[in-house]
Amino acid sequence: MEKNTDRSAQPEETAKKLNLTKSRTGIQQMFDEVAPTYDFLNHLLSLGIDNYWRAAATARAKKLTEKTPAPSILDVATGTGDLAAAMGKIPGATVTALDLSPQMLAIARKKYPGITFHEGYAEALPFKDASFDIVSAGFGVRNFEDLEKGMQEFHRVLKPGGSALIIEPMIPRAAILKKLYLIYFKKVLPKIAGLFSKSTFAYDYLPHSVEQFPQAEAFTAILKKAGFSAAEYRPMTFETSILYIARK
Repeated sequence: MEKNTDRSAQPEETAKKLNLTKSRTGIQQMFDEVAPTYDFLNHLLSLGIDNYWRAAATARAKKLTEKTPAPSILDVATGTGDLAAAMGKIPGATVTALDLSPQMLAIARKKYPGITFHEGYAEALPFKDASFDIVSAGFGVRNFEDLEKGMQEFHRVLKPGGSALIIEPMIPRAAILKKLYLIYFKKVLPKIAGLFSKSTFAYDYLPHSVEQFPQAEAFTAILKKAGFSAAEYRPMTFETSILYIARK
């Protein structure tokens, strides 16, 4: 992985390279660097709508577990723990969370001391088969080094009848919205991020990762290939975000 000096020289080219390789070491380094401003920029750049997206996923998880007295929930690629904390508001829920970035986890543990956080990665989840009623992931699946292996692991650790709930950014399919979205994503967003963060690399990487990620039917096909019996998706906020629901 290129050192930070190389990133400064050609951040967009380096971001494109990381997007192609999805090097686990590179992804970890990127999130370690952006951790101090991650929460602030997430809320700013999404105009606070990211809170609604997490609430929508949590509401669906609550409905799916309404007949389960004490649902066990695993949040993967938890970042600073906001989705895990939202899931923790489900009555009786026990939440475990995992991320590969030590710096993100350090912030998460301070914010949410009641949640158990583990350092690790999706392709080798350190949990037994059939351990959880829900596996969630908010805006992290597209960063997995091996997407199919990660989805197989989600399936493995879910109990029979359990569900995976995955939120990802979505590129709108309507031509005008798509054009405006990509202008904001590629031109405006990195410049705003640069005003508040010394590490703008992540915001050069972001639009490339969203463009490359299999969207809608393409991703539900990957979920079914991983073993899920059913998979669907629900676009949110003018197709700028998407919630995937997969049933074991």
